[in-house]
Amino acid sequence: MPALQITTRTDDDGVVLALNGEIDMAAEEQFHRVVQDTLESTPHQRIVLDCSELRFVDSSGLRVLIQSHRSARERGAALFIASVTDRLAQILRVTGIDTRITIFPTVEAALAAPLETPSGN
Repeated sequence: MPALQITTRTDDDGVVLALNGEIDMAAEEQFHRVVQDTLESTPHQRIVLDCSELRFVDSSGLRVLIQSHRSARERGAALFIASVTDRLAQILRVTGIDTRITIFPTVEAALAAPLETPSGN
C-alpha cells in the first residue's frame, strides 16, 4: 500500500483532496502533482485538503504544502486545510504554516468559507 492515498471529490464549492497516510519524501512528488493537476483543471476555485486521515507530514511535505498554497494564490485559487489531527495542528502551529494557510475544523466549514480569508496571505 502506498504511503499516501489521495481521493478527489468535486463539490459545488470546490475540490476536496482527502489525504490518507503520510506526506514524506517518498510521497511529496505525488502530493505536489495531484495538487498541481487539480489547480490546472479547476482554476480560480477552492481546494480543500481533508487531513482527517493524514498520519504524518515531514519537512518535505510541509515544503510542498507551502508551494501548493503559493501556486493556488498565483492562479487565483484558494488552498485550505481542514480536519487536522492534534498532532498535525501542532506541527502547523510550530512551523508557522497556520499563519499562512487557513485551517478549518471541518471540510464543510472550509467549503463554506469566503475565498478571501484573513490568513490567506
